[in-house]
Amino acid sequence: MNAAESRSGPRRPGGKKGKQTTVAGIVIAVVIGGYTLLRPSINEATGWNLPALPGKQVAKDSVAENSPSPVSDQTANPRSVPKPAESSKSSPSRGEAKTQPQRNETAKSPGPLASKMTRGDPDSRADSASAQATQDTSDLKYGLLREIGTDRFMSPAGVLYTPGSAEGHRLEHLRRHTKDQPNRSGKHGVFDGEMEGALATIDKAYEKAQANQRTTKEVDGKRTIYTVDMGKRVGFVGGRDGQRSRNPMARRVRLVLEGNRLITAFPL
Repeated sequence: MNAAESRSGPRRPGGKKGKQTTVAGIVIAVVIGGYTLLRPSINEATGWNLPALPGKQVAKDSVAENSPSPVSDQTANPRSVPKPAESSKSSPSRGEAKTQPQRNETAKSPGPLASKMTRGDPDSRADSASAQATQDTSDLKYGLLREIGTDRFMSPAGVLYTPGSAEGHRLEHLRRHTKDQPNRSGKHGVFDGEMEGALATIDKAYEKAQANQRTTKEVDGKRTIYTVDMGKRVGFVGGRDGQRSRNPMARRVRLVLEGNRLITAFPL
């Protein structure tokens, strides 16, 4: 042994090359870890589908390929290489686990217009329409007739009801044809449905008469007499004659008018 060898001591075989291998392995592990951490963000931002790396095994294989000797394998401490791979492998799953609940919470949380949107709910609109209809019909006589003057009422079809007749008003005369009078001589037509039913049936008969549908017409001075076949039951025949015949069903309506002013109406 010469003097130089005694001063510097014995050389370790492959020392410099082993250090280079260790540095290369660490660099590869860092690159792999960075790629694994950034891959979900890059995919989400660009819409790409970058493949995932197998993590720990890739790091080991890369170090093994670059290791020329057992000495360098020992120098590249296996404990230091897997750690970045483990952290890089677990980080995306934790990041995804944290990101997903935030998206769900955003989807579930109501927006600032949620309270206003309930105003457009179909049930709410239906309730409002029903309340409006109730308010509109509360001002109508029998829920149908609109008062256009003192004791003067107009139906939706345009039939006018005014004072007159022995009862004092045409409506009071019409009321007599909503109840049977078994002791009355002859026939007595009775409408179904009380006053509301009688008024609705008269409106339908008037519309048919104006359209000349299944209608016969007679003129007597200022008065026009319509007999309208309604095509269904609208009442029955009462009075003594009706009682003898067991109150047969009435399908026709007799209307007596002066212009559009009702004089009388009854089923036949």
